[in-house]
Amino acid sequence: MTVSKSTCIIICTILCSFTNKSSHHVKSFKYDSYKLLKKIPEPSDIAYEPENNNCYIVSDDGILFECDSVGKIIRKAPFQGLDFEGVEVKDSFIYVSDETPRKIYKYRRSDLSMVKDYEVTYAGALNKAFESIAYNYTKKCFVLISQEPATIFEYDENFKLLDKYRFKYAREISSARWYKGELFLLNSYDQMIYRCDPNTYEVKDEYSINVSNPEGIAFDHNNNVTITSDNLQRIYFFKTLPTDTIQ
Repeated sequence: MTVSKSTCIIICTILCSFTNKSSHHVKSFKYDSYKLLKKIPEPSDIAYEPENNNCYIVSDDGILFECDSVGKIIRKAPFQGLDFEGVEVKDSFIYVSDETPRKIYKYRRSDLSMVKDYEVTYAGALNKAFESIAYNYTKKCFVLISQEPATIFEYDENFKLLDKYRFKYAREISSARWYKGELFLLNSYDQMIYRCDPNTYEVKDEYSINVSNPEGIAFDHNNNVTITSDNLQRIYFFKTLPTDTIQ
């Protein structure tokens, strides 16, 4: 049987598309409850404090909030940015990604004062830049991920670019969080969580969640998952991830 050149091209394209997908079984993961965040406009990301169950939530309106474990506002930072999309807590500071101006703001945890800002250039569309920020404790670097196309950028402590990797498993990534020695990425378009190797960023597990437009992910002190949805202005509460492989 003779196979045409065009048929070969189609077959190769299909095979290549499959190689960019994880072969893991997708686990279903449903929330237990949710709460409206009436006073936090478009909550785009969340991160917990290491010492207690308070959390930091950032808003698309460029505001950083400190909240209790159920999203009640304790205080908010006096400095306001433009388009806050990602938040991370490390040592005595909070780091916030401001997507539109391509900046990272460093806040002091003690009084929520902004102490330093860093420029992180990105040549893509204004609303497709760095939607997430996390610290990779294995590689000792900050991880920023452009939303679309999903690309992982590694930065040093002064936000000088070290390396970058194309994340081939998802159309976009809206949040990233370090948890128990691994990196967890949130895909808003497909409502998925990916558990990733901290060195290679290869996907080790996938979880399908029942949240519309999930934008932020965090793990509380009881190992439970919390998800924020910006356009619904909600915070969703889950149990622990359904796996026995997380140490």
